[in-house]
Amino acid sequence: MDDRTTAGSQPKGRAKGASSAAPKGPALKGSAPKSPAKPGAAKTIDGAAEEVKKKKRTSLPQFLMQVRDEGRKVTWTSRNETMVSTVMVLIMVALMALFFFVVDQILRFGVQWILKL
Repeated sequence: MDDRTTAGSQPKGRAKGASSAAPKGPALKGSAPKSPAKPGAAKTIDGAAEEVKKKKRTSLPQFLMQVRDEGRKVTWTSRNETMVSTVMVLIMVALMALFFFVVDQILRFGVQWILKL
């Protein structure tokens, strides 16, 4: 007997009750061609194409008003949050500077010791 299945039989390696049909549910438009692809044939996509609309240009005063309106929507940090963040950044910069200074001095000492040999 060959690997082909007949009506009512299950292919090898497939659990009983498992369906060989495509999954049920809404199909994606344009996801698969309706007919088998022929060599050299172009693939078509179903669906309506949207027209590209040209955006209306805004004047400089209107643009500045829009910028001001958007700036009002922003949640700005408080003065206290800004100061705490600034102090934390300065502390981290100082710690990293100290760390790299120590590593640099150790490497300098090591290179001088090797070159002295």
